[in-house]
Amino acid sequence: MRRLWQRLRGAVKWVLDRPIGIERKANPLDTLYHRQMPPRLGFNWLALVLGPFWYFFVGMWVLGAILLSIAFLSGGLLAPFVWIYAGLKANEDLLDYRIMQRSFY
Repeated sequence: MRRLWQRLRGAVKWVLDRPIGIERKANPLDTLYHRQMPPRLGFNWLALVLGPFWYFFVGMWVLGAILLSIAFLSGGLLAPFVWIYAGLKANEDLLDYRIMQRSFY
């Protein structure tokens, strides 16, 4: 009788210890969400030279259009500030853009 209870207890333990759900392989893009953020106001030379056009080249055409319209609508008065913004914030904007591409609600 004791042996029967040990077997039964072992079977119940085996059933209760089984993992539930589907085992999924690690997605390499998951590390994009959990890595350390880049330093604020990093420097990107190519974005500094190209300004808002750099945003068009990497696919962020909405932000590129906004920056280019600010430069044109101000009559060129704010163009140097737009180019400096592009050079300083390009890396952070690009990381935010890549994270937003992968996330959905």
